[in-house]
Amino acid sequence: MKCAVIYYSLSGNTAKTAKAVQKRFGADMFFIEPEKAYGAFIPSVARVVKEKLTKKEPALKTEPANFSAYDIVFVGFPVWAGTVPQFMQNYLKACDLSGKRVIPFATARGSGKDSSLKTVKALLPESSVTDYLFTSMVEKPDVAAWLDKIAK
Repeated sequence: MKCAVIYYSLSGNTAKTAKAVQKRFGADMFFIEPEKAYGAFIPSVARVVKEKLTKKEPALKTEPANFSAYDIVFVGFPVWAGTVPQFMQNYLKACDLSGKRVIPFATARGSGKDSSLKTVKALLPESSVTDYLFTSMVEKPDVAAWLDKIAK
């Protein structure tokens, strides 16, 4: 079973889970970057809200990779403005993940659990989206137990 991790992390929280996946499954890592970097948390959230309202699609610094050799693709992202950041959505749209098992994991301050999963499923209708992990200030799941469940 060959695994990849597609992720973005501003504060390092999403990166921690991505690294745990890499360690457990020997996954290849793909760090996604927008062309114009996001800064501190509050200005980044304000920018994301503006992008969402204006339907502005930020350009990507990272070129879409070829995931044809992978069986499972983990997708990690922060939840901003209640959903997956637009640049991350753009990256996922540009990748061919059809027929792949996609396992999303998200980090948030509090909300966006259901809406971010709904967004990932809508972006990847030809993929099998399973085993979603959501971490927030309120929900603190056991990442090791989540990885154990996936490994079975």
